[in-house]
Amino acid sequence: MAAAQETAHGDCREPLRELLGTAASSSPLPGQKDNAYLSRPADGPVCGKLEHVEVTPSETSPAAAEFEIRRITTRAEMEAALVLRYEVFCVEQGVPRSEERDGRDHDATHLIAVENDAVVATCRLVFVGNTVQFSRLAVARTARRRGIAAAMLRVADEQTRARGANRLVLHAQTYARSLYEQAGYVARGREFVEANIEHVAMEKLLER
Repeated sequence: MAAAQETAHGDCREPLRELLGTAASSSPLPGQKDNAYLSRPADGPVCGKLEHVEVTPSETSPAAAEFEIRRITTRAEMEAALVLRYEVFCVEQGVPRSEERDGRDHDATHLIAVENDAVVATCRLVFVGNTVQFSRLAVARTARRRGIAAAMLRVADEQTRARGANRLVLHAQTYARSLYEQAGYVARGREFVEANIEHVAMEKLLER
């Protein structure tokens, strides 16, 4: 689900389950109350798990050099990332809130791009064995077309290697397919519709 080529969205539906294997969850998506969506920082104790992480600098392009890309370290950052996801996926693209908040945030490693203490991009990594589900890549309107999405994909590769995994899978919105292809992803299977948006399942193998 994307609002610009630097914004994409993945979810754990049938095509991605095929890539992840049987370890992927098939539980139904939980509903969300209107006033509860942004009032809680995550679907579980995410911030408690990430309070003492080491900041990983990104290998950014010159256009994105002023941004720091790292793992979330505070509850406020998690909250800001969720607000950004809501604005991009639910407000801009019309994705149902129950699909955007799918109950996987508490199992994920969350990355953010920060500029002047503001969260301007986010994504998450869900580890399943040696495979990582990359999803929820969202970039604020004011930060698009500056190489932030590509930089976050590189940092996602670094985080994947650091945890001993060597494979990433995702659902790419079809119009943003070239973004992922340039980052080394390969399409797998047919195109499909998810949240009323055309997607394609993609994967990337990392060299050890």
